Amino acid sequence: MAGVVRTGEGEGLCGGGIVLKADLEQLSITESHFEGARLGADPHFHERHVDSFYVLDGELAFQVDDEEHTLGPGAFLAVPAGLVHGFRSTSPARFLNFHTPDGAFAGHVRARDRGEEGGFDSVPAAAGDGLPASSAILLHAREGERLEANNRIATIKAGMDELALIEFELLPGFTGPEPHTHDDHVDAFYVLDGEVEFQVGDEKLLLGAGAFVAAPVGVVHTFANGPGRSRVLNVHAPSAGFHEWLRELG
Repeated sequence: MAGVVRTGEGEGLCGGGIVLKADLEQLSITESHFEGARLGADPHFHERHVDSFYVLDGELAFQVDDEEHTLGPGAFLAVPAGLVHGFRSTSPARFLNFHTPDGAFAGHVRARDRGEEGGFDSVPAAAGDGLPASSAILLHAREGERLEANNRIATIKAGMDELALIEFELLPGFTGPEPHTHDDHVDAFYVLDGEVEFQVGDEKLLLGAGAFVAAPVGVVHTFANGPGRSRVLNVHAPSAGFHEWLRELG
């Protein structure tokens, strides 16, 4: 699955509570909707991929090794391979979940939707079974490494080998990079607020909050601000040095 997923679209699974936005070897993204307080996942760790979360609405409580953290809208958590974690909602909540690389997660969710057991790169575990909690990246809203230039504010939320996740605030006049391709990673976008102009292949689109765009290896793409201000999450999986390049750019 790649390309353009407009607002409210995607592959609805598990009664619509999980919407699959991207299913690529390097990256899977789901948007989940919890109607109230409920368990999300028991404590576990992954052996071969990073598990990351961005809270859109509501509140989630995350166990990270032997610590619990309550995160609200705009918060971000990245859990590296080998770190025990689990989560639950404390209220109605909506959030994005990134697996980089996929680690068979998309196939697992589809299997569960069919009533099958499924399975992916996940090992049940208890606190103390893996890396310390300090190995995680945990940021509340507006936290991260902030870089301002060229009519945009880029906040680096994660700069890891497996992914770079950037929250861009685009100001009037931001024109974006020239149309380009990548030969070693996926470049993906999720619109948080406002409208963003995208080019994907030969298609040009103006997309609003909740829309998702993925440009796999070899696909021509770029983005620019629409009317007014906007915010968009940008995910590079793997990072392929993107977060370092962005720091040098300023």
